[in-house]
Amino acid sequence: GQAVVYDVGRGVVLASLAKCPGLISSVAGAVIGGKDDDNASSFVAVVTGSDEGTIRLHSLPSGRDEPALLAERNFDSSPVVSAVIHPSSDDQAVRMIVATRNGKIALVKYRLAGGERGALETVIELTRQGKEKEDVYTAGALHPDGLIYAAGTDEGTIFIWDLKTKALAGTLESDDQQSIDCIAFSENGYHVATSSSAPSTAIQIWDLRKLQSIATIHPNGSDGNGDGDGKEDGQSGDDANGNTRVDIGRISSVAFDPSGVFLAYSGEGGTKVCVVKNVEDVVCALIPSKTKGRKSKKKDEAGPFRGGVVWGGVGTAGAEEKVWFASG
Repeated sequence: GQAVVYDVGRGVVLASLAKCPGLISSVAGAVIGGKDDDNASSFVAVVTGSDEGTIRLHSLPSGRDEPALLAERNFDSSPVVSAVIHPSSDDQAVRMIVATRNGKIALVKYRLAGGERGALETVIELTRQGKEKEDVYTAGALHPDGLIYAAGTDEGTIFIWDLKTKALAGTLESDDQQSIDCIAFSENGYHVATSSSAPSTAIQIWDLRKLQSIATIHPNGSDGNGDGDGKEDGQSGDDANGNTRVDIGRISSVAFDPSGVFLAYSGEGGTKVCVVKNVEDVVCALIPSKTKGRKSKKKDEAGPFRGGVVWGGVGTAGAEEKVWFASG
């Protein structure tokens, strides 16, 4: 697998990273060092995880130098479900949180100054104690303050870990008990959204302070299956009032906007944006344009939007904010 880094603002490719064994299952990046563009010591760190259990740390210098592979490590050959740069990273060390399918979470450090460079060192490893069977992690997300980590399982459970105390702080149980494939924290840290990529699965929004579900979103209608109009998930049509309805099918990504006011969620058929405090208030529904003039040889080659959604731009909950899409 190979990861490509884009500069969304300029619409250009910054770098194509070295290929890694297996398929890339997770990718994340952050600016390390000075925030000033003129600071030559700053660079972009990118961590990738693969389905063969390998994580790789890359650096993209602020100049025109080629990207460099700083280090790599295999975690017991268990697929990496999430790998992110920890906000405590600085010019002394890059710190990462890695979650693997075999139920392990690790804080990993790469030294930039002092000590021995070239190795990814495990600082903390978290696993549940006294469990009846092994946890199978399917997704993970780091709280904006870097102190809390959420890990979703194949049975619809979300474990909330306190990284400071190294203890399990809470457990959330999804209503449908499907595999948790999407997790996102709000920037203010109050809420977390979770969902599965299984058909007709709802999105749940949780209040982290109370460890309670506060809202449920059925992406394709109130019955969770195309508004009962006979259409399958991922298809569009008109509702009972004649208004255009977008059925987005299986969920592939969820993301809060920077203000925490809106939640965007993407699926096979498109993307919707709703108000967090009133999830029935859908402020935007988008359908990717279909490719014309080309016939697909394979049924799955054309059409479905299988990518993700992230928020970009500046401002707070206004016209200045933008939603960026990546399809695959």
